[in-house]
Amino acid sequence: MTSRLAARALSCALAAIPLAVSTLARADAASGTDAAATVDLDATTVTARSQRGFAASTAEVGSFRGQSLRDIPATVNVVTREALDAQQDRTLYDALRNTAGVTRQQLSGETFDNLAIRGVTLENRTNFRLNGSMPVFNLMAIPLEDKERVEVLKGVSALYYGYTTPGGMVNLVTKRAGNTPVTSVGMSVDSNGTAIANVDVARRFGEDNQYGLRLNAAGGRLGSATSGIDGDRQMASLAFDWKVNSRLSLKADVEYARQVITEQSVVTLPAAKNGVISLPAMPDPTKRLSPDWAKFRANSTTAMLRADYALNDDWLVTVEGGTSELARTRAFTEIGSVSAVTGKGTISGNRQDGRWTTGHLRADLNGTQMTGSVKHELTFGVARSEMRQAAVYSSRFSGTQNLYNPVDLGWLPTTGTSVTAAQRAVDTGVYALDRMTLTQHWQVIAGLRYTSYTSVQAPNRYEASKTTPLGALIYKFTPTLSAYASYAQGLEAGDRAPNTAANANVAMPPAVSKQKEVGVRYETPAGTQLSAALYEIDRAASYTNASNVYVQDGRQRIRGLELNAQGRVTNDLSLLASAGWIDAKFRGVGNGLDGKTPENTPRATASLFAEYTLPMLRSVSFNAGAYYVGPRPVNDADQAWLGGTTLFGAGARYVTRVAGKRTTWQLNVDNLTDKRYWAGAGNNRLSMGAPRVFKLSMKIDL
Repeated sequence: MTSRLAARALSCALAAIPLAVSTLARADAASGTDAAATVDLDATTVTARSQRGFAASTAEVGSFRGQSLRDIPATVNVVTREALDAQQDRTLYDALRNTAGVTRQQLSGETFDNLAIRGVTLENRTNFRLNGSMPVFNLMAIPLEDKERVEVLKGVSALYYGYTTPGGMVNLVTKRAGNTPVTSVGMSVDSNGTAIANVDVARRFGEDNQYGLRLNAAGGRLGSATSGIDGDRQMASLAFDWKVNSRLSLKADVEYARQVITEQSVVTLPAAKNGVISLPAMPDPTKRLSPDWAKFRANSTTAMLRADYALNDDWLVTVEGGTSELARTRAFTEIGSVSAVTGKGTISGNRQDGRWTTGHLRADLNGTQMTGSVKHELTFGVARSEMRQAAVYSSRFSGTQNLYNPVDLGWLPTTGTSVTAAQRAVDTGVYALDRMTLTQHWQVIAGLRYTSYTSVQAPNRYEASKTTPLGALIYKFTPTLSAYASYAQGLEAGDRAPNTAANANVAMPPAVSKQKEVGVRYETPAGTQLSAALYEIDRAASYTNASNVYVQDGRQRIRGLELNAQGRVTNDLSLLASAGWIDAKFRGVGNGLDGKTPENTPRATASLFAEYTLPMLRSVSFNAGAYYVGPRPVNDADQAWLGGTTLFGAGARYVTRVAGKRTTWQLNVDNLTDKRYWAGAGNNRLSMGAPRVFKLSMKIDL
């Protein structure tokens, strides 16, 4: 019933697009589009590529929302709309492959991206945010059509977000209406048969352009390089803002997404012999291993509202809240016990229905205060999030399949059923932050958060209360060169047992993590942003023991170095570049894991994406990219390693006019050399990487 109602809601939203375009056009004509009008644009509006290339000046993630990147004592990476378009990014990993230390975990990304950052798997229910605050579920593909940029705050983030894993926070910033009216339609196709149409409409209207409205919608067919795998997806979103008066402004966001696709099987790791796993030969990724009825069906709805009220010139109150819901039906399959000679094995899996909901409230008081010559930028806040996961009912099935010569499978009968108990987790926090500017060179940052956390999942009940600190020191050598050192403690809800464990889907107890980081930032005269950071993370270790029970025991120590560069190098050349080295080890752990590297943690990652615009023909640009993920262990015991993989991409853009309208053509090729590779490891599984794909898009600005 819910899916039918959601489908009807989406149909109504899509049907309303022509009416919305017409209405906004009339509003635009009525209010005028005076270019000189002063409009208080949202802080998330980014500078045009012609000025900054792929660089962003501010971030909207964490305790430092809206502040300059040079004033944030942590590693923050921003993938701008310009970069998303230049690469034709469709998934979160497509965007985040440009940042150091990001890998796929277990899945190949065709359904959604499980992500790990700095060797820490992100919690799909808490580590992904919309507009800096609202938790959203990364349990299906998150739409990017309506996003202005994707941000990553790496490391511990408990001060602002409470119980989250210390790998980092992924923040998705929505597009909003700016000074310039937007009406664009487009189409994106690829060599696998994908065809997605999209529309983007934005207007400001009313007295003094006090209202802003932005509508995005997309939908169409999903194709795959794998024979017999296809599906469809739709999304629609609305971003509204209202400058009520000189003190009060309101913002509202609503987003709906739906996705259906056949899900390819993953490959189960072979059993170890004498402590060593011999990995199977890479199968042909164009051959479907799963049954054609192994569907992944999901839909999500997110709504949030924000109010900002200026008490005076120095103090601002922000109140925001929202809700997010995701429902998913999935037939997940994996093939194991494969004969190295014949490829014959056993395909098994489970059919699951799941539902997750989150409610979120936050209130902040931000202001400035002078004490003598010291300027204090103060934040006081309170936040509460409640996540509910409905009971998960699973029915298991199995049959025979061949890894190298798969056959079409009929319906596989149920061999058993199980139920994972419902869960309710409540995270309530009170926090304070003080940025003290001592001189034009020195800044000191100090913060505290008190958090109360309760997680109930029968028969387990976990309760924890903890005060965690944040401290940082920033020294600005010049306005464009700064260095920082920071220390933070974090809280994480505890990892969740994989569904291969005897205690599948059971959450571990809450735990404390700690992070130290030192870094330096510099912006070149041309506008290229350079950064380097050294970090150390200490967190609780979780793993599957010899009894196949997932437990929390000992610690993980993760040390690393990251280098980043992004922005305009010359008037014609822009780039995104990153490199990272990770040294991650188990400490004080039983089961023979002491000194081992946690699963799927690469020793190194690197990426380079560059775009060059022809100086004599500014309407033509070419780009190229290289993305490297180093060797990584397939499990916590390091019984086998995936080899390092470098993927290449290339593209071109041509801007012209068709019937007097600006038209942009974009061609990209991913996995240019058609390399076969394992995309991810984790939870005793391997996933196959996607073959070469050609992507073509066309956008018309009306």
